[in-house]
Amino acid sequence: MNLRLLSFFCFTVLFYSCSPDLPEEVQAAYEELPESVDFNIHVKPILSDKCFACHGPDLAAQKAGLSLHTPEMAFASLKDSPGKVAIKAGSLRNSELFHRIISEDPEYSMPSKESNLALTTREKAILIKWIEDGAEYKKHWAFIPPQKTEFPKVKDNSWTKNPIDNYVLSKLEQEGIKPSPEADKETLLRRLSLDLTGLNPSVAEINAFLADQSEDAYEKQVDRLLNSVHYGEKMAMHWMDIARFADTHGYTVDRYRDASPYRDWVIQAFNQNLSYDQFITHQLAGDLLPNPTKDQLIATAFNRIHPQNMEGGIVEEEFRVEYVLDRTSTMGQAFMALTLGCARCHDHKFDPISQKNFFEMSSFFNQVDEAGQISWDDAMPAPTMLLTDQEKDKMLAYLLSQKNQEEEELKKVSEQEEGTFQTWLASNAYDKEAVREFPASRVAFYSFDHSAIQNQLNPSQKGTMESSEVKNQTPTYVDGRSRKGIKLNGDSWLNLGGSGVFSKSEPFSVSAWISVPKALSDGAIFHSGSGAVLYNWRGYHLSLKNNRLELLMAHTAPFNAITKVTEQDIPRDQWINLVMTYDGSSKAKGLKVFLNGQEMATQTTHDNLYKDILFKGGQPGLQVGAVWRGKGLKGALVDEVSVYDKEISLLEVLQIAKPAEFKTTLAKSKNQLSNQEKQSLKKLYLNNHSAAYREKLKEVIVQRKTYSDSVERIPEMMIMQEMAKKRPTYILTRGEYNQHGEEVFPNTPESVLPMPEDLPKNRLGLAQWLIDPQNPLTARVAVNRFWQNFFGKGLVATSEDFGNQGKLPSHPELLDWLALEFQSSGWDVKAMQRLIVNSASYRQASKRRPELEEKDPDNYLLANGPSVRLMAELIRDNALFAAGLLNPVIGGKSVFPYQPEGLWRVNGGNYAQDTGENLYRRSMYTVWKRSVHHPTLAIFDAPDHSFSVSKRQETNTPLQALVLMNDPTFVEASKVLGEKMLAYPKISKSIEDTFRRLTGRKPNPKELEILLELRENEYRKFKSDPTKLKGWLAAGEYQISPHLDIFQVAANAVTASAILNSDAFLTKR
Repeated sequence: MNLRLLSFFCFTVLFYSCSPDLPEEVQAAYEELPESVDFNIHVKPILSDKCFACHGPDLAAQKAGLSLHTPEMAFASLKDSPGKVAIKAGSLRNSELFHRIISEDPEYSMPSKESNLALTTREKAILIKWIEDGAEYKKHWAFIPPQKTEFPKVKDNSWTKNPIDNYVLSKLEQEGIKPSPEADKETLLRRLSLDLTGLNPSVAEINAFLADQSEDAYEKQVDRLLNSVHYGEKMAMHWMDIARFADTHGYTVDRYRDASPYRDWVIQAFNQNLSYDQFITHQLAGDLLPNPTKDQLIATAFNRIHPQNMEGGIVEEEFRVEYVLDRTSTMGQAFMALTLGCARCHDHKFDPISQKNFFEMSSFFNQVDEAGQISWDDAMPAPTMLLTDQEKDKMLAYLLSQKNQEEEELKKVSEQEEGTFQTWLASNAYDKEAVREFPASRVAFYSFDHSAIQNQLNPSQKGTMESSEVKNQTPTYVDGRSRKGIKLNGDSWLNLGGSGVFSKSEPFSVSAWISVPKALSDGAIFHSGSGAVLYNWRGYHLSLKNNRLELLMAHTAPFNAITKVTEQDIPRDQWINLVMTYDGSSKAKGLKVFLNGQEMATQTTHDNLYKDILFKGGQPGLQVGAVWRGKGLKGALVDEVSVYDKEISLLEVLQIAKPAEFKTTLAKSKNQLSNQEKQSLKKLYLNNHSAAYREKLKEVIVQRKTYSDSVERIPEMMIMQEMAKKRPTYILTRGEYNQHGEEVFPNTPESVLPMPEDLPKNRLGLAQWLIDPQNPLTARVAVNRFWQNFFGKGLVATSEDFGNQGKLPSHPELLDWLALEFQSSGWDVKAMQRLIVNSASYRQASKRRPELEEKDPDNYLLANGPSVRLMAELIRDNALFAAGLLNPVIGGKSVFPYQPEGLWRVNGGNYAQDTGENLYRRSMYTVWKRSVHHPTLAIFDAPDHSFSVSKRQETNTPLQALVLMNDPTFVEASKVLGEKMLAYPKISKSIEDTFRRLTGRKPNPKELEILLELRENEYRKFKSDPTKLKGWLAAGEYQISPHLDIFQVAANAVTASAILNSDAFLTKR
């Protein structure tokens, strides 16, 4: 008896003498198991699918105090069964898990009947053998850094073209399977062209490749296609799904926004072969790089193109938090292939990602001063950047210099007027100012002493008391500062009839007498503008905020705005005078507030006003009291509101607040005046008595507006920008925005890779953590997606999930080798793709082989080349390309091709169909409306981009055939192809070439016979019933030549349409 038989005999004796009896079917499954079972390959998939929901990483959902995801917990004493353990390594008899899984008692067996889960006999056998063998736990395969291995040795070295093939062939040889032969040249070129550019090869390109008999003919095609400008478009199509790119904000209103600069950046990044580590860094943290370029800033829009809500009545903070969490989940999906979002409300049920881990990650994305409720108008949600090119930069620089020059000349005029001012001062002419009842620049005054609210200096400006719901309310009159005033109710406001409208280029001042109850901490005092209270406000306001005064001038608050807050509160329950003055400079230092004639000390929180505070349409004018959708000053009293078209001087402020002191000052002789009083008198003199100064000020305002108008016309793009003051981040109980738990700080999950201490705790540090050579996920995830794009399925089939619920890699050593090769190449994307497409594995024929139907029906072992239906975009693109209609322009704004009428009306939208060449742009440029994305693309499984998608579903429905036969794009393409077919002397030759245009190959004799018969039948039908011509010849804008035989064109069009509907066109092989 040899040693092996002796060992087997001993093992058998021990097994049957020491181990409990197994049910017969489990025993049979046990005997068919491999010699050893691996935790990651065999055991953990079972635990994850059947056990972790109740006994996994989510400790809050843990039942019976048992967790099976770590050995420490699995081997610990059971809380509900003292003295027992779930798993006793090497001992079935002492493992409660064993007894539970083989029990037939529904009240005792596991999984429980309530879980609706059940183990198969093989799964039971695997768990039993694993426990017997010592119950070894291993770290999840995807969380172990890629391991370098020797290339597998293979028997047939002549087949391999690069190391990829060693890994593939090694596994095939282990299974006794031969690889498929190389695909024919026509098939190869179409496959390669579609994979690298998304477009079929032209007939000329096919012929050139067929004629090239050189050894490197194929490799030359690879290089040509990788260098094509259309390569970047094809790569970007896949990334748009991951980045959840869309042209609209999403949610109910789903209004348009132009996000195309980000799409253009992605295309350019792939075309320029930006290294993948930089591709990650620029998108996650381009704004945090030293002296970031415009492209690096645009790249950060990756974090901003999520859905954003502009609906009325929403809670602003709720949706701001939603955006932060979207970024967190998208980052996890895009670069780590983890379902981080599953840990938002509780610890992840399957992966070692805790809720704390999730919110620590979210802290990286929580430092953006953004709006949860975005602007109702077309303003781009802040923070943003101006989208200028070199020419626009030069123009703006010139206009800015002109503006600055005019402002300098205004200072010179002020200096030149010093002599006349001193003469005016010496003559005591200023004492005549004392007879003025109010400053000379006043243009509006509301005393509320009369039954009608109106501007006493311009009676046509009539005011009303109103709210969001009720117009023309009757004000509540009370005793005012002098005679009558108005009591505010907190919900309504005084609309003062259109006065107080100023641009950011014009100086102005506003004064009001108010009495504010002590209990009030927040509320609007006066304002001219509209928008949400905290964010996206446009206009100006003076408001009470946290018991301080806030001064705001904004295009889109708080980013494109000036914001100042006073250091002190204001007196309560007494009449006080408040004056806000502004000098037209668009700078914070030019915005001031005065309390009872004295300037208040302020802190500047924002000083970034670069676009105007006016609206494109009608201007709301000055309003006093509540703000639309915001707080008012309930119980406050208001009286004597005045508007001035100048930045009034300190003396004039005193004239309003303390007229007696004003007159006392003016009664002084020149020698008695303080320097401050003289400076104030100089300001008054220039504003009211110097014609030269006033004329120059007008010129300055004109130049300011010229510059401002030029900036106003420049579009903007959403970008990332860190807040100066860090916003705290909390674990949110149940994921609810307002349920703050423990405060957390930026960090990464230790289960993946602890964040090195030397990395900055911001998005740049996060990017550097992702591209750390020790990060086990990033490179694997990337190369797996590249593989998926070429083969239709990744080496890890669940490209969206590398966690415990994901599939195991089909070729783990190959995946690791590719990941390490990718890193060592400097994250060279084109080099990695060149490596894949040059492999013999990729170049195999895709024809199914009968011997593999049972052994490998899903091509798991890669014994065949890829066979995949085209992406939705490519189906449309190649129909247009074959017809010669495709507009090849790269980049730019999205376009509006043919679409059924009325679809956008579902949420008040208007779809304005394009004309001309824009109808024929590549499909990736089709406007992507989240709530109603293009029906043709949707029917062919393009996602709506509400969230990140790593792998599209693939359906096969009758609607798809109907689209190909009826969508105007496909009918028009068929019509144009039908017209082109008339240029051939023989119908058979025209059909053959049309088939080649669409499929990349010649039809076989049977296919040609069917198409010839179809064409002849359709020709007879059209001749016998010409009314049927219209559906084919009237589709689309393209008009066929009037000199052609329309019956033949139509018959040819039907033939072309049949090819468009064929598997040969729709499938990449």
